[in-house]
Amino acid sequence: MNKIYQFSSIGALMSGYFKPDQNVYEVCTCSSIGLGCSELLNAEVTIVNGIVYTATAGRPTQHQTPPFYTPFYQVTDFSNFKEHQLCTVTQDTLEEALNHLMVLKNHFVAIRIYAVFKSITMRCPQASETPRSIQDVSDHQKVSTYHDLKGCLVGFWTPEVFGRMSVPGFHLHFLSHDHSISGHVLAYETTSATLQFEEKPTIELTNPQTNAFNDLVIDLESLDAMIEHVEK
Repeated sequence: MNKIYQFSSIGALMSGYFKPDQNVYEVCTCSSIGLGCSELLNAEVTIVNGIVYTATAGRPTQHQTPPFYTPFYQVTDFSNFKEHQLCTVTQDTLEEALNHLMVLKNHFVAIRIYAVFKSITMRCPQASETPRSIQDVSDHQKVSTYHDLKGCLVGFWTPEVFGRMSVPGFHLHFLSHDHSISGHVLAYETTSATLQFEEKPTIELTNPQTNAFNDLVIDLESLDAMIEHVEK
């Protein structure tokens, strides 16, 4: 289906709602891609071919079997994509490259990029058994850079107008070819890549159905700065 399934919002996540209320496998097919996070923000979630992988600092990447409940996800079927070969791509040139292939402005776009990455920098959260703020998670995350690493980027382009529902611009996670390395992508460079993309005209958002979510206070004044600090 030409739709993105989203549970909760980036605004709720930035405001501290980390409860694992939804089974992400309920919206996965064998061709799904997506991303999200785990309970208490203890791991980055990356979904490739309908399989959920989690990455936590200092631990091996894990393949999670169903059911797997999360506080936030974005998932879409990825079977009608267009494909294009790129000579080079970095976090600073991907938007321009995609703009040559489609109008990258007001529509959501699902993205997968296969490459051997000359360099790629990712972050993973440290695990914690107790609740903490999004600032604490961000301050104690582990950032790692790898070289000559084969794998794929998966994620989404979100129009600026939806920037409090999802991360505006590109939001990408990585999974290595052997499924041993994963995380939230901060920077990357490759000299040859296969870009696959699919415009998504529909996004279906489901909010948590709990009293804690109903009572959640989202400070809109500081939200945009927090998203920029944590997710970019």
